[in-house]
Amino acid sequence: MPKTTKAPAKTKAPPKAKAQAKTVKEQEASQLVDSMTGRVDQWKARIDELTVQVDLAKLETRDRATKQLEIAQNACLAAYSKLRDAGHDAVTNADTLREGVQKLLNDIKEAIEAAQAVISRG
Repeated sequence: MPKTTKAPAKTKAPPKAKAQAKTVKEQEASQLVDSMTGRVDQWKARIDELTVQVDLAKLETRDRATKQLEIAQNACLAAYSKLRDAGHDAVTNADTLREGVQKLLNDIKEAIEAAQAVISRG
């Protein structure tokens, strides 16, 4: 009778390895949140710079630019809020977080560019 060999039994990753993998994912997610927060901070600084320019602009220009800057500021606030919330469960929501904040960053950029165009035309 031929000798049969058994397939090696599948082993589960030890709990310590799973915990380490989760920790790595948490660190990556935390780095993502920190990186995106830094980008929002940069856009917020740009909004502040443009706000000063708007304050010095003519009344008509000021009104139009102020509306665009309010849109940008609201997008910044939404991005900060999303990043704060995502920090708690970023491991499970990293992709959703990235997509949502990227959209908000794009909204901020577009609103700032529109405000800058209004100021430039002044």
